[in-house]
Amino acid sequence: MARTKHRFLAVLSAAAMLCAMAACSEDSSVSDQTADHSSVSENSAAPENSTAHKDESSSGGAKPEDPSSKQEESSNDVSQPDPTESSADSEDPSKPEDSGASQSTVTTTVTSASQSSSTTASSAESSEVKEIKYIYLQDTTAQYSGSGIMVDGSTVTITKGGTYVISGTLNGALQVLTDDKKVYLELDNAHINNAAGAALNVQQAKRISITTLKGTVNSFTDGGVHEETRGAIFTNDTIELNGEGVLNITANYAHGIRSDDDIILNSGTVNIQSTKSGFHCNDGIEINGGSLFCNAGTNGIKTEGYITITGGHSVFIGGNREEKGAIHCDGVFSYHGGTFYAIGNLCAIPDAASSTANAVAIAFTNLFGPNRAVNVRADGKDVLTITSPNNFRYVVFGGAGLTTEGSYSVSAGGTMEGAATNYIGTAGNYSGGNAYFDFAASGVVTSVTVES
Repeated sequence: MARTKHRFLAVLSAAAMLCAMAACSEDSSVSDQTADHSSVSENSAAPENSTAHKDESSSGGAKPEDPSSKQEESSNDVSQPDPTESSADSEDPSKPEDSGASQSTVTTTVTSASQSSSTTASSAESSEVKEIKYIYLQDTTAQYSGSGIMVDGSTVTITKGGTYVISGTLNGALQVLTDDKKVYLELDNAHINNAAGAALNVQQAKRISITTLKGTVNSFTDGGVHEETRGAIFTNDTIELNGEGVLNITANYAHGIRSDDDIILNSGTVNIQSTKSGFHCNDGIEINGGSLFCNAGTNGIKTEGYITITGGHSVFIGGNREEKGAIHCDGVFSYHGGTFYAIGNLCAIPDAASSTANAVAIAFTNLFGPNRAVNVRADGKDVLTITSPNNFRYVVFGGAGLTTEGSYSVSAGGTMEGAATNYIGTAGNYSGGNAYFDFAASGVVTSVTVES
């Protein structure tokens, strides 16, 4: 009986051990399934992220080949770099850092898999690179890369918003006709000469921006009769000028730049030789920086709205017609900084109530002929020596050396000795003429009439 009892206890003990072993095996299987699920969750984000990078790398146009160097380039077999390569090769922001692959790290990844996928998509969207398009002008035609460009003979038309890098020479016209989109033109030694109309004709765009690239010299020249556009550059919309290069504009028919909205100069060098006004717009003219020279047949600049000068270096030369002036402004002319020179038969004067920088305006009772000079001294120091290729009666100046409460003296009718830049002389290079008038400064803007 005792032996039977011992056997029964042994059987119960063995059964208990088998149950324990089975339980351990089940726990191990569950753990393996959890790890497999974690691995699937981590890998599930990869296709989405890979697609985002594919989209980024596909944006952007390749710069067209210069036909003059095509043979040389083919021998070297060097391709134009894609402007989006750096973005496409960037590190995946959604990829978790390797922190030893501890069990707690895996668990965190599993519980936040959907959040990681959402972050990846958001990061890919924020790093999207805009397409850059290239137009290479070739005498009477053009090559291009990117969408939104049409070439019809010697007329190149931009039909979509975006950034366009333009180089080469075109004897024809560049047109912009978009569906109310912003257009950015970057000039890389671009020269457009249209013998039958405007060089740049912007019929429709939300805004047009022209940027001259550093170290480049660019030009727009018009010709013929084009009543509809009336400018070497014409735009129905606001035009903004930027850059670190030079833009030379020759307007043989009418205005240099004609805008139905605003004209804004922020930076770059703009030189205008025009039959009529250098700048002409319906709304307003803003000069915030850069260098501007307008040698005009009628008005140096003209607007039916306001003029605001806050920076830069500007010279406005008015034409010979007595009813025209160096600056024509139907609205408020405010001066806040920078330097400007204006000389012509007439000239608008900065509004003293809205201006914060000093200016002086001198009106002579009689005309002075071409190349006769005017010298202005403030508190005994030269602040201005200026002349004009045309007849003039008005000189208006805003810049360094002027005073709010000091004294001025004016001499006129003399000559300018030595070099001059855009008809502006340096201190001490004026001689001859008559010392016409001494007067006291009268606030931010001082205006006098001088018997001549």
